[in-house]
Amino acid sequence: MATLPVIPSANITLRDGARLTIRPIQPDDSLRLQAFHTRLSPESIYLRYLSPHPVLSAAEAERFTHVDYQNRLAFVATRLEGQEEIIVGVARYDRLGPSRPGAAEFAIVVEDDYQGRGVGTCLAECLTAYARAHGLDLFVAEVEAENERMLNFIRHTGLPLTKKLENGILEIQVKIT
Repeated sequence: MATLPVIPSANITLRDGARLTIRPIQPDDSLRLQAFHTRLSPESIYLRYLSPHPVLSAAEAERFTHVDYQNRLAFVATRLEGQEEIIVGVARYDRLGPSRPGAAEFAIVVEDDYQGRGVGTCLAECLTAYARAHGLDLFVAEVEAENERMLNFIRHTGLPLTKKLENGILEIQVKIT
């Protein structure tokens, strides 16, 4: 079995005083990720997947939690409820492949109760720093053209970006170097 790289976790305090941990996703997060998905509103699910996606299957959860820390990586934001760790946000990238070296698809989703509280910003900052350190220079995201919250989030990073609209979906390219 391959040894996982050591990537430190970070304890953060949100603007409202809530405490979370940001850490890399782990293979044993599959059930936590499925539970997280059940707490997302249909709107949040639609905006993340660009289609209805009421259930995150075990196979999908397995794929999302088994990353190689180079071509595929995700960070999760978690909170403790007693001894139980609960995922409240996920940011991930998947390299696009040899035809676009240095580029990766980027996605982020935060539980509805935690949106607008800084969770997405912390996750994006961790993911971007890691991606830069591992040779990526461009994030690509497909965003519903009317998803103002995500569009504002991306704009507020201050990073250079380009947008291309096709069939109501924006392909946004964010230069992360």
